[in-house]
Amino acid sequence: MDAAEEAMKAAAREKEGAITVPLRTAVSREKNSLLLMPCLADDFWGLKALTIFPDNPVRSRPFLNGLVLLFDGKDGTPLALFDGRTLTALRTGSVGGAAVRALAGTDVRSLGLAGAGVQGYWQVRFACEARSFSEVRIFDVFPENAERTAERLGKDLPGISVFPCRNAEELALSSDVVITATTAKSPVFPDDRRLFSGGKCIIGIGSYTPEMREYPDALFAEAGQVYVDTEHALSETGDLINPLSRGVFSKEIIRPLSDVLLAGNKETARTGTVFFKSVGLSVFDLYAAKTLLERGKMTGNGIEFEL
Repeated sequence: MDAAEEAMKAAAREKEGAITVPLRTAVSREKNSLLLMPCLADDFWGLKALTIFPDNPVRSRPFLNGLVLLFDGKDGTPLALFDGRTLTALRTGSVGGAAVRALAGTDVRSLGLAGAGVQGYWQVRFACEARSFSEVRIFDVFPENAERTAERLGKDLPGISVFPCRNAEELALSSDVVITATTAKSPVFPDDRRLFSGGKCIIGIGSYTPEMREYPDALFAEAGQVYVDTEHALSETGDLINPLSRGVFSKEIIRPLSDVLLAGNKETARTGTVFFKSVGLSVFDLYAAKTLLERGKMTGNGIEFEL
């Protein structure tokens, strides 16, 4: 987990020109989507293809599936094939963990997660690596998912109290750090400033298209600073597009998370509520794939095959 987080920090620091990262291509058929996310660097080329079927959870199937391909950047030779769902969960979790480490106070003790899927599980795992939480609350629109994820996390995080939460309002009021990993088209929380007051650290993971939104306007009335993993977020997520278009908050308070990561301990202490919005960028997938390939070779994991 440490190696994954360090890889995400390195990816966030990549300078323009050192990598080629086009906007993701999204192709939809009715409510289902195919996402293509390439990233090219001198040493490696990567391509992630994801399928998103929002109705799958009702059928007890994951809403997200996919594959990640890694190629040699010098001659184009295929090097590795990864499960896209697992790699996405690990890289997104490590980005969230890096944000918690950079933005949350060292005295935070309670963590709340809305969205109890695979992404949410790894968000909690990485967040608990970054800070010493004593309790974790889980909320999901399907209560059985929250119960199942809480039980799994309770076993994997000994010493931390993990339990399902009745609703999103209770989750936000009771948590110092709030993470959302949902596919919501409208805000998960009521439009109430009290839910986001008191210097909370808010991490938004799930909204990655203009039609999706996890947070109400009330968040931006409390958040003194907004961080993003990529400037593409300003044109990709409804969590920013919607309130910005209506003047709810100003672009002037938006900064790239890489500014904080580069500053390290030099960053001045932050007061008030902060919001980090991640939409994902293929450079994170590329660095995750590179790291997993290196670790797999080192530990003897993986299956070698010839095309």
